[in-house]
Amino acid sequence: GNTPPAPIPAPQAAPSSAPAAEAPSEGPVALTTRLSPDPSHIGDLLTLEVTAAFPKGYAVNLPLGLDLSPLHLVGVEEGQPEPTGQGLRRVFRIQLQYFDVGEGKVPAFPLTYVGPDGEVHTVSVPPRAFTVDALLANETEPTRQGEDPPISIEYPNTTAEIAIYTALATLLAALLAWLAWRRFARREREQPAPPPVPPHVEAFDRLDALAAKNLPEAGQFQEYYLELTEIARAYLERRFQIPALDRTTDEIRRALLRAGDRIAPIDPAEFVAFLQQADLVKFARMAGAIEAAEQAMAYVRDLVEQTRADRQVAPESPEPEGDGPGPTGPPSPSEEAAA
Repeated sequence: GNTPPAPIPAPQAAPSSAPAAEAPSEGPVALTTRLSPDPSHIGDLLTLEVTAAFPKGYAVNLPLGLDLSPLHLVGVEEGQPEPTGQGLRRVFRIQLQYFDVGEGKVPAFPLTYVGPDGEVHTVSVPPRAFTVDALLANETEPTRQGEDPPISIEYPNTTAEIAIYTALATLLAALLAWLAWRRFARREREQPAPPPVPPHVEAFDRLDALAAKNLPEAGQFQEYYLELTEIARAYLERRFQIPALDRTTDEIRRALLRAGDRIAPIDPAEFVAFLQQADLVKFARMAGAIEAAEQAMAYVRDLVEQTRADRQVAPESPEPEGDGPGPTGPPSPSEEAAA
């Protein structure tokens, strides 16, 4: 009989995502990353999946304010820890967009984890390379189309010239009328600018607005400490011209030490301790305590009150610096990090 023909093999589909890559293990946390789709096109929604495996008793989180430039961060989905028998696993899905062609790279970024002893550590997620293809027409080798032939019109075309000059004259007249009206309106509205709000007034207004939100009572401790430390940093920068809003805690500590008596009665050690306790809640995602949150608010209020620019003591009746309660110190680590 005739031998049946061999079956035609089915075409293989192009891979939609790169294989998972394991990062070198740093301490007790092991990382695996996967990026899809790869290759992609300009503007495609990319998903970077980061899987963290860690022992029981540990907590792993993404840091706040994640920056993956030059990629655009679309959103972050954080899965819940899942048991794996010997330990736990947690999956983070980060959605990104990239608007360039060729080879791209997701930059390295840190994950934070807290051990059973309460110490905060970081582990680095390694960079991940990918490829972006251009969006072209359905041609293997697209070429530029030829130009249309020129159109000959009778010259001189007086009708077209009259229409063009009339339109230009109308636009010029409208522009002159608008400039005259704008100058007249500005002269009518010009008023001296109000004086700037003093730093202590701005700080007290922002503290009152934060207290009215009742964030600790709602369990939103991370948002609470993020706004509270921003208010304290902004006041320090406006009142004493010490850059603080875009500085790390250690950089602020060095700046305060260099300032010396100029920032009295601020104690640099107390201010840095306040920032460090807030960092435990903001970055380590540790639960806070309402009492500790109230103490932190009181510390910032007292700091502003003690250092406001208009606070002066009359020479004839000086008040000893030891009278009255001093600045309320920042909450202790055990109060701030209470679970």
